[in-house]
Amino acid sequence: MDFSTIAAISTPQGKGGVALLRISGTEAFLVADRIFRPINQKSIGDYPARYQIYGSILSFDGATVLDDGLLTRFPAPHSFTGEDVVEIACHGGEVITAMILSALLESGAVLAKPGEFSRRAFMNGKMSLTAAEGIADLLDAKTEEAALLSSKAVRGKLSLEIQRICQLLLDAASSLWAYLDYPEEDLQSMSDSQMLTTLEDLLSSARRLLDSFQMGRAINSGIPAVIVGKPNVGKSTFFNHLLGEDRAIVTSTPGTTRDVIEYPLKAGRVLINLSDTAGVRTEASDRVEEIGIERAIAALETAELIFILFDQARPLEKEDRIVLEKVMEKKESAVILPVLTKSDLPAVLDLTTLPFAREEYFVTGEGVTDLTPLVGKIENAFISDEAALREGRILTNARQKSVLVRGMELVQEGMEQIRNGEKDVASLTLEAALAAFMEIDGKSAGEKILDEVFSRFCIGK
Repeated sequence: MDFSTIAAISTPQGKGGVALLRISGTEAFLVADRIFRPINQKSIGDYPARYQIYGSILSFDGATVLDDGLLTRFPAPHSFTGEDVVEIACHGGEVITAMILSALLESGAVLAKPGEFSRRAFMNGKMSLTAAEGIADLLDAKTEEAALLSSKAVRGKLSLEIQRICQLLLDAASSLWAYLDYPEEDLQSMSDSQMLTTLEDLLSSARRLLDSFQMGRAINSGIPAVIVGKPNVGKSTFFNHLLGEDRAIVTSTPGTTRDVIEYPLKAGRVLINLSDTAGVRTEASDRVEEIGIERAIAALETAELIFILFDQARPLEKEDRIVLEKVMEKKESAVILPVLTKSDLPAVLDLTTLPFAREEYFVTGEGVTDLTPLVGKIENAFISDEAALREGRILTNARQKSVLVRGMELVQEGMEQIRNGEKDVASLTLEAALAAFMEIDGKSAGEKILDEVFSRFCIGK
């Protein structure tokens, strides 16, 4: 780890009322003292910690007053990074903040790398890795629900659930280790059946957490969604209807849309990355439309939410069946929402020829403006656990998911080894599982199991 003193502008570039510069490291106070003069000419060290000091911000040589501002000291370890930290608030001009940063760098600080303050906070035990990821998600949040979920991660809600899972594993693993290391002491606190029950409870909690991944991603980064159907079925009209603005060109000529048009859309508490596509048919009018159809099929392959459109004013046609066949291939991996278009025209389509229940359809057309039923369907499809969402026990990225899955697989392997009487092998497998679960929060197991054994069984007496 780099132990140099770092500095950076912590507020966005541009003009604003106030800007904030942050310094962290062993020489943070010394660097700040070189360019900041309290109004009464004292040293900044003469003031209490976390006390805002008003004064002048100077150039490195002290010859020029750059600005007036406020300085606050946060001595280690009671700071964001766990190191000595100084925050300087000044006027929010782009040029003046750059000048003050330059003075700090000339005074001995080095420019912080992206995310380095949060990285130091993690390395110094001030936050878990899931909390650090929560900060990144909070900064990138596109909806209120995403901001609230990220805030819960920052406050350690997900971390607490990971710790609970780790504790269940420790309860079983430490008992197993005690038995293996000191068989003559009869220190095993759990029978084999009790260990297996504890590990099954752990897996149940982990499965619930794993099931939350799609919900977390739907809220934070968005679900890939696609509108598909035959040419001139009303895809672009529906796309514009969902967005509330004319983004896609709409004409009565089939094949108007030649490419995939993408746009993020908030659907209640869920974010979807919506794609309008070219109409799918067997024979394209030209090579451009053919490419558009190929891209439509590619977008369908990666979609997790599919709006399949049918023209209720026409009977089911060959192109409808082609689209339907491709969509139904995704029924196990995507949410499929059927939509009936052109509701202002007389209904001709026989719904019994389609594999959907009558109540599943969303009906749209001229004069239909209420999207509430459709938004409700989308929310119900992806908000699967209100309690977990309320409490913040949700995975939000692929890294967390992959590590959790690895830990679960190792626990299942360890359980099978216990059933087969291979306790020595099982102890190593469960230790690896614990390391995997702790990796979600960026921690390593190391001596954790032995610490648990010593504290609970008084080994070494």
